[in-house]
Amino acid sequence: MATIPVTDRPSIDDARDELQAAVPEAAKTLRELLEAEDERVRIRAAEAILDRAGVTKAKQTTTHAAERDVGGKAAGPTSTSFLEDLAD
Repeated sequence: MATIPVTDRPSIDDARDELQAAVPEAAKTLRELLEAEDERVRIRAAEAILDRAGVTKAKQTTTHAAERDVGGKAAGPTSTSFLEDLAD
């Protein structure tokens, strides 16, 4: 396999500039995909736009963990012994 002399290789800056120039077209494509017929395509486009805009998904947590984190008392039993009582 032939190697390209270092002086003939495109610089990283050139590659970065080329990609940067494609950003408006890529953004336009994502905007257009928001109107796609396939709902899955619309959702993926919306997620991509929101992700790149810095809007992140909410962290999922349990009620027990949320109550613990804010200093409240977790509702419900803390063990499974009540299940054994029910079985009797």
